[in-house]
Formats: sequence, C-alpha cells, structure tokens
Amino acid sequence: MDSDETEMREAVRELAGALETMLNLIKADALPATPEAHALMRKAMAFLDESTDLIADPDRPGETLAVATALNRLVVSARDQIFDDAVASSPVPDHPDV
Repeated sequence: MDSDETEMREAVRELAGALETMLNLIKADALPATPEAHALMRKAMAFLDESTDLIADPDRPGETLAVATALNRLVVSARDQIFDDAVASSPVPDHPDV
C-alpha cells in the first residue's frame, strides 16, 4: 500500500468518525443547549459545508486528510461540550449518598 492510499484511508476514517459522531448525537437527541455548544456545532457544520468540494476534489495531496482531521476535531469538541452541558444541568448528583 503506497502512502497516498494510506493517507486516503486515514482521511476516510476521520470523515466517517465525524459523521458517525454527528449521527449518534442526532439519534440520542443530544442537541446543543448552551451558547458554547451551539457555536461549536455551527462552526462544525459551516466547516463541513465549506470544505465539501475540497474533500471531494482536493487541490494538493494531503489536503483531504488535514480537512477530515480538522472536521473530526470540531465535531468531537461539539459532542464533548454537549455532554458536559448535559452533565452540568443534570439534577442527579455525581456521587449520590449510598
């Protein structure tokens, strides 16, 4: 396997990870509830929209992996913020008395 093929496989994994994370959030009805989470989701969605053509037809070798990795990081950050917000707003204490 040459380096271009390896890089493309990694880019596809990164994109699949980002899309799977977004799909899981939707399935779980884990919607952004705070301004921070909303901002991160808007940023991820805008980045995906802006980079779709670049992902499908990159100008330079290596560009797809960089874009896919950046998108995955944005989506994971949004997911983490959504989960942090859900935990923070939960009425159940972290360590209930036993």
